Amino acid sequence: MDQREKEQYLREYGLLKAEGKPFFPYTILKDSTMACITLAVIIVLAIILGAELGPKADPTTTSYTPRPEWYFFFLFELLRVIKPPSLVFIATIGIPTVAMVLLVVLPFIDRNPERHPARRPIATLTGVAVIAAMAYLTIEGALAGAPGTITLKTAPQYEKGKLVAASGTLTWVKLAEGERRSEQQAMYTPPNSQLLSNS
Repeated sequence: MDQREKEQYLREYGLLKAEGKPFFPYTILKDSTMACITLAVIIVLAIILGAELGPKADPTTTSYTPRPEWYFFFLFELLRVIKPPSLVFIATIGIPTVAMVLLVVLPFIDRNPERHPARRPIATLTGVAVIAAMAYLTIEGALAGAPGTITLKTAPQYEKGKLVAASGTLTWVKLAEGERRSEQQAMYTPPNSQLLSNS
């Protein structure tokens, strides 16, 4: 912004400020009125429709699949994308904190007085990128299956039909559906044995 544009902006700002109304009490009154109406609507809906809390929690069940609320789906999916346990803090704390700090400091970085989105590329691109990323992660998190149904890669030595021997034990386990050898049927496993193919 050159000096001429800055002077024009200050003149327009002065005219609008002289014609406008003070923040108190006009703006505060309008905001307070709308907030009271919104709160009243929420209270009425809660009284009439009630809140669906779901069935009572059963601490003994193993079939329950925990899922976050829809507005946390983007964090849920972000946590699933970053798989190494040592990097979990990046998905849970690091990335959200960095994004929040960037949004807070954005007005200090982009001080362009223009209001048209095309004339504020930094603010526009940042806003669009954040919204697009959150929307994508939210959709992916909503469509993701339960943790128990996600297909995981199995190491070759643990595939079905293979025999796995634990070192120094008397138990063999065959990784096949419905097949397990009992301790009475097992042969002695030599120390440091790892894997025998099924004959």
